[in-house]
Amino acid sequence: MKVKISLCTLALLACATSFDAEAQKMELTGTFNESKVILPSSEYTPDAPYTATVWVFNEGKRYADADYNHIWGEPDTDSDGYKWYEPEYKSDDASGWETARAPFSSDAFYKGQQSHRWITSDITGEIYMRRTFTLESLPEGIVYLACGHDDGPSEWYINGELVHSVSDGWKNEEYKELSADQKALLKTDGSENLIAVHVHQNWGGAFADCGLYGADMSLSTTLLNTVADGEWPCKYYMLNYNSDIEVAEAAGWAAQTEDESDWIDSLGPMSNDDNMFLITQWPSQVRPILIRRHFTFTADNMASLAGAELKLTCSYDENPKIYLNGNLIWSATGWNDNNYVSYTLTKAQNELLHEGDNVLAVSLSQGEGGGHIDYGLQIVAPYENSGIISAEADGNIVREADNRVFNLHGQYLGTSTDRLPRGIYVVGGKKTVIK
Repeated sequence: MKVKISLCTLALLACATSFDAEAQKMELTGTFNESKVILPSSEYTPDAPYTATVWVFNEGKRYADADYNHIWGEPDTDSDGYKWYEPEYKSDDASGWETARAPFSSDAFYKGQQSHRWITSDITGEIYMRRTFTLESLPEGIVYLACGHDDGPSEWYINGELVHSVSDGWKNEEYKELSADQKALLKTDGSENLIAVHVHQNWGGAFADCGLYGADMSLSTTLLNTVADGEWPCKYYMLNYNSDIEVAEAAGWAAQTEDESDWIDSLGPMSNDDNMFLITQWPSQVRPILIRRHFTFTADNMASLAGAELKLTCSYDENPKIYLNGNLIWSATGWNDNNYVSYTLTKAQNELLHEGDNVLAVSLSQGEGGGHIDYGLQIVAPYENSGIISAEADGNIVREADNRVFNLHGQYLGTSTDRLPRGIYVVGGKKTVIK
């Protein structure tokens, strides 16, 4: 039976429960930046080739399928019982080690540099590498390990501790974010560090690499979470036909003032299949759906938008249209499987927000096969060290005392509070309310 659509029944789907402003998640994140070189790699800084001591197992054995991922050998422990990846290990010429210059590749040249060709593409074998270096300092934020390899299994150690491994495959441009504990393995007192690497070669090209890089840091404030941070409250309304979506649009279903008395309170994300998005069942093969999510936008959120970006993330199936306070801000056709698209709102779209309650709504079409929806909204601000020492359990932010002004996202705003919007700031190292 067809649902009758009218202005009153289009009290369609809206997220009944507002997002608690006190629960807004703030997270410091990093993006790999190959220009922030700590220790050069062949992949990302080819014009600065490094030297290492290497041990190669290459007996000229041609690859056969029965040998796939078979490790042919590794260096013996030294006379004191240390293994090849430990800092104390003696990698001398007598035990088969040699000093060589990167890149370590089966190609004659790699990114314009002459290679140390430890193996050829039709031969299977192993390379073990020990690279020593000193550091006087490390960036405050995230550090990435460049760990390009062709093939696997492969392993990377920092000062004797395993920090990364791959069981199969190849990826010359691979990098890995070091955890805080892994980053702490790196010594910055001028004493020697060691990165030890093993890469296995099956067939085809061969490549082994390592290096360290910094990150572009940003501070993200979650206004609406995705399933990565758990289920989310919403209201929804199912339609009968895809053509009903246009009727609903004409009735202004996504507006903040929509009467939600006929909407169903629920939890997202939604899916028609038993997958990562199945919190609430949605029969997407036969019913289009409308969803509304409410969130609170605070005065501090408003202040933090200066110099920041508002980012929408969405995984969908299919044909989503997303509205902010009744205004269409983004749409797509088809589906993106289990992936997420990221969209940065324009300045004009940011201005659709207002202090207090806001609504981010989405419509999706009925379609064949699978169907799901997961979406979220974040404020993403560039982060520079602003003197933050720690964030205490009571939420107070502790900074070095001076006359600088920051918002709670660590953005430097100058040395005066004149003309600042009302909100909470850190002034001279103390949390201050500007009215």
